[in-house]
Amino acid sequence: MAHQVEDLLDMLRALIEDSFTLPLGSDKCVLDKDKAMGLLDEIAQNLPEELRKATSIVGQRNEMMAKAKSEAESIVKTAEDRARRLISEQEVLTTARRKAQEQETMTKNKTRELRQATNEYIDDLLKRTEEAVNTALNEVRRSRLEFRNSARQ
Repeated sequence: MAHQVEDLLDMLRALIEDSFTLPLGSDKCVLDKDKAMGLLDEIAQNLPEELRKATSIVGQRNEMMAKAKSEAESIVKTAEDRARRLISEQEVLTTARRKAQEQETMTKNKTRELRQATNEYIDDLLKRTEEAVNTALNEVRRSRLEFRNSARQ
């Protein structure tokens, strides 16, 4: 994606460099407006893709969290149902409750680990997205500076 943006910026830079300079103003030039606007539109379309991916991943994370919570609730409900069926003796009831608590604890641990892994993954992806966007932004700024410098000459 970043490579595509760099290619588009190179094309825009070439368009500017190949433009005609106006007489009595070496810092002014004539550009093909449609070409320049088309390149800028393509750059804009390519940059937000990383953001759409990050949003999609956050949505997937939320779905995973909801699924894990539902699974945990289902496991706890199953354990509680099993405990109710075994009420005939106090010892059996005590054992069932203990197992339900252990299962609930395991589920909470699993949910916590899944949440942590998901958060780390999303944080890493957002970091890489931020870096890609920053790289593209820096390239645009550098191109703009080069354009200003070449337009002044």
